[in-house]
Amino acid sequence: MIRKILFSLLLIFFWAMPVYALDVLAPSEVGRGEPFWVDMRSDERPLGIKVGWMDREFAVPVELPGGQRVLLGAGLDKKGEHELRMIFYWDEESQEKTFNITVKDKDYPEQHLSLPEEMVTPPQEVHERIARDREQIRSALGTLTTDRYWEEDFREPVPGDVSSPFGVQRFLNGQPRSAHQGVDLRGPEGTPVKAIARGRVVLTGDFYYGGKTVILDHGQGIHSLYMHLSSIDVREDVFVSQGETVGEVGMTGRATGPHLHLGVYVLGDAVDPMYLLDR
Repeated sequence: MIRKILFSLLLIFFWAMPVYALDVLAPSEVGRGEPFWVDMRSDERPLGIKVGWMDREFAVPVELPGGQRVLLGAGLDKKGEHELRMIFYWDEESQEKTFNITVKDKDYPEQHLSLPEEMVTPPQEVHERIARDREQIRSALGTLTTDRYWEEDFREPVPGDVSSPFGVQRFLNGQPRSAHQGVDLRGPEGTPVKAIARGRVVLTGDFYYGGKTVILDHGQGIHSLYMHLSSIDVREDVFVSQGETVGEVGMTGRATGPHLHLGVYVLGDAVDPMYLLDR
C-alpha cells in the first residue's frame, strides 16, 4: 500500500513538472579555422543561457522565445573532438544540451613572398616593441563581453578582391612563418574602411607589423581587426555602427603595397572572415 502511495506521488510530481520544448542544432564537424552557428528554438523564454566551448564559458542574452543563434569558431590549431555545452535556466530547473564536435584538418595553400630582409628579421632594438604590440593586441582580442552588439549579417569593409586568403602557410624569403590569420583585401590607398558590424572600439594604435590598426569588440567574444591603415578615424571606447568608416586603406607596418588586412576572431581564435561577409 505504501509503495502504491509513493508511486502515485511520484507520478503527480513528474506530471506537475513543466516541459520545455527546446531544439538546439549544432554541426557534428567543422574545419579548423572555420566559424559556425548554433541554432536554438523554443516556445518558452528561459531565464538564462550559458555556453561552454573551447575552455571558455559565457552567458548570452536571451532572445527566445522563437529562434536565436550563437556564433562560435574553431581556431587553426584546434583539431580533434571538442565538447559544446549549452545550459538553459528555467524557473525551477536547468536543461543541458551537449554536443561532440569534431574539428577536422583542412588543407590551406602555401604562399612564398620575397621581402627586404629587415621586414623578415626585425632588428634587435624593436624586439621589445613587438612583444608589447602582441600583448596589447592579444589582450584586446581576449575581451569577452556578454552583450551582443552585432547583427547576423557582416558586411565587407572594402569592395576589393582577396589578394591573400585566410590560413595560407607563408614562406618569407624561403623561411616558414605562421599561417595567415586574416584576409588581405585589395584597395587603393585612401579607400574608406568600413566596420563589418556594430561594435565598440577596444584598441587603436600604430604597431610594428600591423601598422595603424583598429580592433572592434562586437560582443559575445566576436572581434574584427583592421590593419595597415593609412589613417585611423575612430577613438577607443566609442561605438561605431555597421558601415561606419574606421580608417582608410594604407600600407603602414609590414606591407609591400596598399591593402587591408581584415581579421575576425571568435573567443580569441582567428577564423576565416569570408565565411561571414555578405559579399
